[in-house]
Amino acid sequence: MNAAESIWQDLRFAMRMLRKSAGHTAVAGLSLALGIGASTAIFSVVYGVLIAPYPYARPNEIWAIQVRDPKSPPRGGWSRHRLSEIQQMEKLPAVASLMATDPGSQLLTGGRPPENFTAISVTANTFEFLGVAPLLGRTILPSDVKPGGEAEPVVVLSYKAWQRLFDSSPDALGQTIVLNDQRRTVIGVMPPRFGWWTNDGGWVPLAMDLRADPLVNDIVRLRPGVSKQTAEQQLQALHVRFAEQRPKDYPRDGFTTNLLNYMDITVASGAMHASLTLLFAAVGFLLLIACANVANLQLARGTARAREIAVRMSVGAGRGRVLRQLLTESVVLSVAGGAIGILFAMTITRGVVALMPGFYVPNEARIAVNGYVLLFSVAVSVLTGILFGLAPALHCSRPDLVEALKEASRSAGASASGGRTRNLLVIAELTLSVVLLMGASLTIRGFLQLERTDPGFQPDRVLMAGLPLPPKRYATYEQRIAFTEDLLSRVKTLPGVQSAAIGNGGLPFGGPTSAYSIEGQPAEPSRRMLVGLISAGYTRTLGIPLRAGRDLDDRDVAHGEPVALINETASRLWPAGKSAIGTRLHLDVLVKPGGDVLVRGPGVADVLVVGIIADTKNAGLQSAPDPAVFVPYTVVAPPGRTLAVRTQDNPLLLLNAVRQQVQAIDKDQPLGRPLTLEEVLGTETVQPRFNMALFSFFAVLGLTLAAVGIYSVVSYMVASRTHEIGIRMALGAERGDVAGLMVWMGGRLVLIGLAAGLAGSFGISKLLRSEVFQVPASDPLSILGVVTLLVATSLMACLAPARRAARLDPVRALRHE
Repeated sequence: MNAAESIWQDLRFAMRMLRKSAGHTAVAGLSLALGIGASTAIFSVVYGVLIAPYPYARPNEIWAIQVRDPKSPPRGGWSRHRLSEIQQMEKLPAVASLMATDPGSQLLTGGRPPENFTAISVTANTFEFLGVAPLLGRTILPSDVKPGGEAEPVVVLSYKAWQRLFDSSPDALGQTIVLNDQRRTVIGVMPPRFGWWTNDGGWVPLAMDLRADPLVNDIVRLRPGVSKQTAEQQLQALHVRFAEQRPKDYPRDGFTTNLLNYMDITVASGAMHASLTLLFAAVGFLLLIACANVANLQLARGTARAREIAVRMSVGAGRGRVLRQLLTESVVLSVAGGAIGILFAMTITRGVVALMPGFYVPNEARIAVNGYVLLFSVAVSVLTGILFGLAPALHCSRPDLVEALKEASRSAGASASGGRTRNLLVIAELTLSVVLLMGASLTIRGFLQLERTDPGFQPDRVLMAGLPLPPKRYATYEQRIAFTEDLLSRVKTLPGVQSAAIGNGGLPFGGPTSAYSIEGQPAEPSRRMLVGLISAGYTRTLGIPLRAGRDLDDRDVAHGEPVALINETASRLWPAGKSAIGTRLHLDVLVKPGGDVLVRGPGVADVLVVGIIADTKNAGLQSAPDPAVFVPYTVVAPPGRTLAVRTQDNPLLLLNAVRQQVQAIDKDQPLGRPLTLEEVLGTETVQPRFNMALFSFFAVLGLTLAAVGIYSVVSYMVASRTHEIGIRMALGAERGDVAGLMVWMGGRLVLIGLAAGLAGSFGISKLLRSEVFQVPASDPLSILGVVTLLVATSLMACLAPARRAARLDPVRALRHE
């Protein structure tokens, strides 16, 4: 018999044996389907978000340049360079190609409702650099930039913008849209997965006018064979020359030039990367629990087949032949479970995608059960079959032939070594379950703790909307201030409005930062402070208490007075015992704000502290408040503001009224995406909710599988010790004693597994605290919850077979062999 015939014979025999024991096959197959399905689902997310999130050619060979002070902690973002500088970088021996991009937005008008349209300016080689062809038309070419550096008025649309603006019509090519009062011809449409900086906007050619010499983001590809270190050395030498020309733009105490891989600095490399890595480890534990569970079932089944295996070996079957047959059965069972698991994975994947926070996932990522995921599932199924089948196969393929062939020795397979193996497998299941449960408990505790965090302001009934004023249409300080004052006065008079205020674009989190110095203290350029540009009524609108001094009033704002509020964290920067109120604070950003921010006259850098307000969570709910200062918004005039409106009822009911007031001032002025303050806070809990839901789901599956394992082991103990139980009862043992004995035999395994699991869970608790949540270092409540849940579940799993043992008829039990 050749190898192919032998394998085919093993497969047919395996399928026949699995059909004969339908109950065993169903339980084992379902266990494997849960484990393999969960693993496949998470791998589909990992593949789509971490392994292959981008459609660009060789994304792992794309590098961003970062210049930083070596004394400062490293940051994920990359540096911006002058347009003239990138042309010099392109000539370095280490650089194969370089592209530059300048993200921004433009006002879309021209017979359409005005909107803030994301328009990314890119160099002419961008699409060739990224290696993605258009879906329709063409991309930006060198001919789209004139010899003098002026850019042609063309635009390439994203797939989503093409659908939204032109209803997916191929006739969009050649049509025009109006951006910042300039008509641009649509020359191409990119595929759905192309999302360089935007997935609902477009790309326009970057003007190569060196007279303006704007700052741009640049990324490079290195020449074949050039190491990262060599390229960094060349770039460092070039940056030293740049620093001699522009010393104010570089750290005074020296700097280093680093290359950051594009795959390591995108959104998928931060919190989502940590979450998916931990979740992938969690489903690995779940798969191991399923393997241990099925291995236990296979051992029990092997006991029943001990006589059959002994007969086969006694008539000449070699141990290797028997071992191969048993492994074939395990692999066939695993592949069948994997096939069901793929269907299970499709459902889980849809649920995971629904829970995932969109802002933590790249625009370009597509999550689906694709060919690579199916290959992963097949590989996992085969390896799982070998993993859980190896121990039972080794055990069953070496029986004591004399004992196994005795007609009365049906329990021969229940050897001491077999019992120890089953017990160890149950203990392993319980240990892994405890670790999963502890992880789930910590994520739940962390989420609840985050939900209860006091943000320092009152988020209910507050509507927020951005006011992105086009810099070209609002080119002067007076125009920007006049628009904001007019809108604020109009909104305050709307029915249902309790108060309205102006704040930063990052309200209530983040915002511009500035180097500062306190009157009477030495300046430290490395220290920075958040700067809020606010109107009178800001604290009332957001519900922030005043701790000392006074609030800003209408006169302060109307005249752009150099006065300021600080938060409590900032007030602690003053010496102990000295009040900050009445002292001056120097803010560099008020004189040299940079970008499109305009300053009235020469600007005023020194502000007088007149009040201290309560701390608010301005760096995220999980972080301590940063020091912050708040000055009248009329001190400087950025192109973008945020309008905050506190209402009497549902704030979204006032959205149309606010939009009408904006249109009444300027019919072409869009209103940024409206949000309630509660929605903004909700974005802070999306990622923790995602972690909590999936960890809890996998922990419940793991606990269920462990309970099945305990039930099967105790049931097997009852079946294998029926004769012994009959003798005990014949000698006077009470039914309660028999039930207690069975529960204790199972409970002993539970206690050992619980102790091992709690010891192992300390490691994962530290990992979760550092990567996911800021939960207490010692959390007795989580431990108590895990112990209670596991003991209760295990007790229920033990009780059914224990009651069955207690109800045995002693006469029949004594006759049992």
